[in-house]
Amino acid sequence: MDQTLNFKNQKGFSLIEVLIAITLFAFFVTAFLTAQGYNVSDSQLSEEQLMLQQLCERKINELYLDPPKFQNMANGLKETKTFEENDLKGYEYTLEIKKLTIPDFAQLFGQKDGVSEEGQDAYEGNYMNQGNAGQRNAGLEKMVFEELKKNIEKIVWQARVTVTNKETKYSYSLATWLTNYNEKIQLNIGF
Repeated sequence: MDQTLNFKNQKGFSLIEVLIAITLFAFFVTAFLTAQGYNVSDSQLSEEQLMLQQLCERKINELYLDPPKFQNMANGLKETKTFEENDLKGYEYTLEIKKLTIPDFAQLFGQKDGVSEEGQDAYEGNYMNQGNAGQRNAGLEKMVFEELKKNIEKIVWQARVTVTNKETKYSYSLATWLTNYNEKIQLNIGF
């Protein structure tokens, strides 16, 4: 019996091939685990943002259902409170309510002295085309705008709710408009 071994006919992996395979496997496992770690942290951040958004929406809905009393709020309102529920003690909200302010007529329309071009021509003495009608229209434009501005500023208020996680300091804000239905507005402009 011939017991000599013939190494040339045996098949297998060399040491270098095994090391290359292990290195590639380690690289792909590391990349996979790193990506999973980022997915977990992104999921936690998304969950936190969703929670903050839901709490903001809840406070905004409470404002719609039970609007604040707008009397004695000339300078607006800004208050920070914590939620009453035990599972939400780690969150606080800041409620800001202030009157809507509309810029004056000239700033809003980019006009000189608060009147339209045709009205300005009438003021400057260009009576060829408009006569006194341009001056009357300019004054009427300004008067109507001023009355509308006063009425809108009486009934429309701006509200913003910001919810903050006290531990992580992440915050989320929502803003809306509130209507003061108790305010009386001037409907007669005085023509």
